[in-house]
Amino acid sequence: MIRAGLVALVADEVHGRLLDPTIAYVTSDHLTSTPTAQAYRVLDVMPFGLKRLRTALRERSVGRLTIKKRGTAVVPEQLRKQLDLRGDEEATVVLTRIAGSQQVLLVEPVEQA
Repeated sequence: MIRAGLVALVADEVHGRLLDPTIAYVTSDHLTSTPTAQAYRVLDVMPFGLKRLRTALRERSVGRLTIKKRGTAVVPEQLRKQLDLRGDEEATVVLTRIAGSQQVLLVEPVEQA
């Protein structure tokens, strides 16, 4: 959808808006399933910081991490090594800008209906 320039269409479809005008991530207050995009439920939002993120993930016993990013220079493989996670749980984080500020969203995928 991003490469096709259809992000605005997805936003309309889910009654949403862009997280940041320069980033192709859409947020919505309505949990709407769509075949055109994967939905995630936001569990936590925090300013980006290695120590803060490491602590949040360790508190949740996360050992396997999916890293999604847009609008940040972070290299996922390097970040994963720096986090040095050892738990049994799995998590997904989104690294992005929100209103120009680097943020981390801890999310979980929403099952498609």
